[in-house]
Amino acid sequence: MTKHPASTALPTIAGFRAAALRRGVFLAWLLVIGLIAIGLSQPDIEDYRPLLTVAAGFVVLLALGTAANWDALMQRSSGPWLAWAWLTLLAVGFGATATAEGMFLVTMPAFAGVLVLSGLSLEPVRHAVVASVVVLIIVLSIVPPDPIISPQEAAIPLITAIVVAAATGFFGLEHTREATRSYVRLEELNSQRADFERLYAVTATLAGADSLAEGLPQIVGTICRYLGAQVGVVFLYHPDDHTLKVMSPMWVNEHTLDVGDIKLPISTGGIVPQVFRSGKPILLDRVSDSPEQFGVIGELGLREAMVAPLRVEGFNVGAIAVGDPLAEAFHEDQLEVFASLAAPAALVLSQLGRYEAAAEMTRRMQEIAQMKTDFVSVVSHELRTPLTSIIGSLDTVNRPELSPDLAKDLLDSARRQAGRLQRLIEDLLMVSRIDRKAIPVAMETVGIRQVLIDAADTIQSDEDITISVQPPSLQVTGDPDHLRRVFINLLENAVKYAPGSPVELVARPFRDRIDVDVIDHGDGIPPGERMRVFEPFTQMERSDTRTKGGTGLGLSIVKGLTEAMSGRVTVSDTPGGGATFTVSLQPAGALLATERGRV
Repeated sequence: MTKHPASTALPTIAGFRAAALRRGVFLAWLLVIGLIAIGLSQPDIEDYRPLLTVAAGFVVLLALGTAANWDALMQRSSGPWLAWAWLTLLAVGFGATATAEGMFLVTMPAFAGVLVLSGLSLEPVRHAVVASVVVLIIVLSIVPPDPIISPQEAAIPLITAIVVAAATGFFGLEHTREATRSYVRLEELNSQRADFERLYAVTATLAGADSLAEGLPQIVGTICRYLGAQVGVVFLYHPDDHTLKVMSPMWVNEHTLDVGDIKLPISTGGIVPQVFRSGKPILLDRVSDSPEQFGVIGELGLREAMVAPLRVEGFNVGAIAVGDPLAEAFHEDQLEVFASLAAPAALVLSQLGRYEAAAEMTRRMQEIAQMKTDFVSVVSHELRTPLTSIIGSLDTVNRPELSPDLAKDLLDSARRQAGRLQRLIEDLLMVSRIDRKAIPVAMETVGIRQVLIDAADTIQSDEDITISVQPPSLQVTGDPDHLRRVFINLLENAVKYAPGSPVELVARPFRDRIDVDVIDHGDGIPPGERMRVFEPFTQMERSDTRTKGGTGLGLSIVKGLTEAMSGRVTVSDTPGGGATFTVSLQPAGALLATERGRV
């Protein structure tokens, strides 16, 4: 908001008045010299000492006016007072000159000059005082018992002085008003230009950003620099859970700082949710005095902050906060600027978020399409291999020359391959049920040691599998069939990806749950792939997949069945190399969190 300044604070008016005073001093020298010359030329003057005394006073007064730096003085609050005092003394000096015999009418042009200079260089009130002094001098010239001139002779000079004083006063007042209006318009234009420059800078800053993570610190940094703030943070609205998420990274003193997963429910009474709901910016001072009252703003350790909503087309998309001003404090004008900067920031951040979401969706769709293509290829291979073996075994068994022992081996091979096909079909059916959230669950108390022994016996591996259950009688709450399926899949995964190394099964109580670790000592899982290993059709190292087989469904089935039993499964590094899958289950006797038939 542009404020109307005092006229004395305007550089244009101060400069105009200083120029008028400089020229007035020059003209005053000419008038004084002329008046002194006229006075000295009067033949009927017997005593010149009064005239010479007045002349000496003029010399001192005009010397001071000449030496004065009016440009600097008129920029100060004391400048108009000094100008008023100088003009008043000049008027008194001309009044003293007028008392000399025969000098009254000669001095009238000097009075007019003083009034003109006063009207141009002083404010109306001070100009009125100078005009009153001139009028008083003229009036005193006709006061008995010793009048200088007659009232008739003084009438014209008096009227002239009043008219000149009024005219120049009105001219000076109008000039001041117009200069003030021009100054205000110029300040408004400068403010608008600054706003446009800020908006352009914000837009240009983000023009080259390809992602929200890249553009976020740039826009927050640009806004903080304009406002002189040291800290900036953005909160974006997530409609899925109606929360405001603190976006990482924060901007702190030209550096970025990663923050954790912090979410603020918009239904709470905190400052940031309040600004988000109301759509109005707010200035917070003395935050550090009682940080607990300001929610996340106080938790950030800010001593002072401003919070503004991020709105796009009338909809709130989040909020932005800046804090810790480089100056002593923020002020209300900055809050208005902050709100204006938040508008384009909201638009660009919203568009970046949409672009990033669309790009992520496209990437995920491409991944899914590729996974499905790979899945079809893998499943075709997994189906073809056992079918070929079964058909070959059955064709060979039909030969009459085949010995009974060889026939028995071929039938056993066909049976194993048929079991392999059966497990593949069951995996596909199980994935379908998990997707439809239709897994039947029969929860009961189960001894975990026996489940692990059954799983180890089922896979018939040549690898060394050790089982440790402490205490041996440890029991969990779960579905026995699902538990065996979970650990069979985990053991098969460990044996397949860590060949030639031992596999450990360790079960133990931990806090309010039972943790079962499936530990291998293979190559492990890269950190960037750990979030994907539980997704359907995901396999590590496609070249290994072709060699080791598998459909990429085993771990996704493990996750689905574990969660159906109100448990969870995680993966971590094995010390020394390898991967450790931890299945967390409910202890025996725990309340069942999942109903039968629901995930």
